[in-house]
Amino acid sequence: MTVTAPPGSETILSLRSVTKSFGSQRALDSVDLDIRSGEIHAVVGQNGCGKSTLVKLLAGYHSPDPGSVGTVAGASFELGSVTAAKDAGLRFVHQDLGLIDDLSVAENFFIESDRGWVSPITKKDERVRTAQAIEDFGYDIDPRVLVGDLTAAERTAVAIVRALRGEKPPALLILDEPTASLPGPDAQLLFAALRRLTRAGGSVLFISHHLDEVLGLAGTVTVLRDGRRITTTSIDDLSHDRLVELMLGRALTPRAQYEAATATADPDRVPRLSVRDVRGDGLLGVDLDVYPGEVLGIAGLTGSGRENIAGAIAGQTFRWGSVTVDGEPIRPSDPVDSLAHGLAFAPAERRRDALLSTATLRENLTIANLRSVSRRGRLSPRLERKDSEKWMETLDVRPPMQDRVIDQFSGGNQQKVVLGRLLRTEPKVLVLDEPTQGVDIGAKDTIHGLIVDAASEGAAVIICSTDVEELVQVATRVLVFRRGLPGAELTGQDLNVERIEEEQLLAADVPPHNETADVAFQKGITHA
Repeated sequence: MTVTAPPGSETILSLRSVTKSFGSQRALDSVDLDIRSGEIHAVVGQNGCGKSTLVKLLAGYHSPDPGSVGTVAGASFELGSVTAAKDAGLRFVHQDLGLIDDLSVAENFFIESDRGWVSPITKKDERVRTAQAIEDFGYDIDPRVLVGDLTAAERTAVAIVRALRGEKPPALLILDEPTASLPGPDAQLLFAALRRLTRAGGSVLFISHHLDEVLGLAGTVTVLRDGRRITTTSIDDLSHDRLVELMLGRALTPRAQYEAATATADPDRVPRLSVRDVRGDGLLGVDLDVYPGEVLGIAGLTGSGRENIAGAIAGQTFRWGSVTVDGEPIRPSDPVDSLAHGLAFAPAERRRDALLSTATLRENLTIANLRSVSRRGRLSPRLERKDSEKWMETLDVRPPMQDRVIDQFSGGNQQKVVLGRLLRTEPKVLVLDEPTQGVDIGAKDTIHGLIVDAASEGAAVIICSTDVEELVQVATRVLVFRRGLPGAELTGQDLNVERIEEEQLLAADVPPHNETADVAFQKGITHA
């Protein structure tokens, strides 16, 4: 159900001629925007179109260029001011969530008091209120747990609930890619909360690359392209294809589904990747094989083990069991050994776990394989720049500025760089956790093409994803995880969105959770 503004509702946020430049590049160019009370207003566009810059202006992270004007509920609003945003009742959930990993869930909730100074964070009632707020949202998360120990979906839930807390709803809740790491059922919990918020008089600015979410939730949509507002229109006047065309400035030609015939495992072939009895956090003895040229998709709800298996295989997290590449064993919890054996890994949280945020695009791209751009044991700047130019073109990075700090690029371009870094190592095995999380439809198409090309050249690929449509598009086979184990294997005609979603919900066919195994695993960590 889409949410439109009630008749006669007031304008909560009004922006006129909002412009933001970074040097000679204009990230936003004279953008106008109106959001009314009680509506969900979506802002969409490709990565780099200016969406996140707009959010950061509202939040006070960036200051606008002269001539930019904003009002909230008719009163003048100072763009670029953290204090003004807070006083106006604007609340935010940014792409990076703004959580502190080394603090508990409750401490992240109450780190700031209403007076703006750090408040005591060890009170029992704070933990109780935090637990109640999270439970009301539909999650069961211990408020004493460190945020850094949560899954990506749980971290997102904590950030959203924190933004919603308070005696009265926010005047405007601004969400920047809130469902990027949320499986379908978890996303529905969020949508229900947003509808409750609008019924209470709140408003939502919703940014998402999932166009089905936009079409099913928002009442009004604004499209940005290259920093300019292309249109603002009612959702009733849009279709999926029309929205894509407005975003890209052209029609998108659908990529053909990766042909399973090109990667079907011959019985006489040896698996490139073999996983046997892998146990670890949320994993209860996983067995799987992936063959050269195959793209194996892994689906599952939060808590199924889907979010844990990639890190365990790649040596990022503690595990028991064996992982081999071309028959050669990889040492547990040793990502360097994994890479040495030709296994490359892209984590779900690219900014936290994969990028050197203060380094340039070029440095992030080449860091995993400097040998190819070195001569006589010394890095050759000329070769590095030449190689970076080639990869920027292959990855379609925009803008193609290799000396620019990676943190200044959009999420989609950052993800392209992470994938390019892995492909430069010419991996035998590619393990990707949420490879298109938070990227636009154009960047997603580019990334899918790179994955298919890698498989076509003989790599064995694993994609763990909450995006079921992505798995159907790219994978040749899908394992659906339930309670720490593969619960179903789908191929051929069974590999479709409806079947994957059905299998994700069928937990009854899997044995109950093995608490003994979990206790043993924890002892293994303690004595490791």
